[in-house]
Amino acid sequence: MIHKSHSKNEIVKIIQACEIDIPNPKKLRKIDLSKLLNEKLKEVDSIKPNEELCIYNLVDLKYYLSNVNPKKRLSIKEKNKVILICKKLKHLSRNGFMVEVSDYNDINEAIQDAKYICEYGDIPSVRKAIRDFNEYTFLKERFEPKLSEIVKRELEHKQKLKSVSVYKCVIKKGHFVVKFD
Repeated sequence: MIHKSHSKNEIVKIIQACEIDIPNPKKLRKIDLSKLLNEKLKEVDSIKPNEELCIYNLVDLKYYLSNVNPKKRLSIKEKNKVILICKKLKHLSRNGFMVEVSDYNDINEAIQDAKYICEYGDIPSVRKAIRDFNEYTFLKERFEPKLSEIVKRELEHKQKLKSVSVYKCVIKKGHFVVKFD
């Protein structure tokens, strides 16, 4: 039931976050831990919800574990290809979208690359490359990178931390002496 793309550390994190009764999950091998977790999930009626992983009930947990890990959708080779495309798009945007000084033959190639990498919006380089590429004034459409729910929550949380600032003004009354020597 548990997809092989989930790492042992991630399974342990899920067990601890959802408070599933498995003693010392770190000491078990991944295969043994997966089997034990499968058995426990059959016995358990409910779990503790986890906002960070977007798991709210037992059905969500089973669905999350049975599918490919959203953080590991790409192989190393594919990820390197996506990163290279991001670098090419950033180079194009930093040089004022002059195709002559880039690796592209025409702007349509760049648009095709931007459409391709939009699927992998969980990678920060993709979001930055798409943001820069959207500054091209002659685009007919805007590109939006696709984000998983977990990454959306992380970005919203980071934005809240950046935007919240408390300005504090302290007024003190009294007699103050300032000396200049």
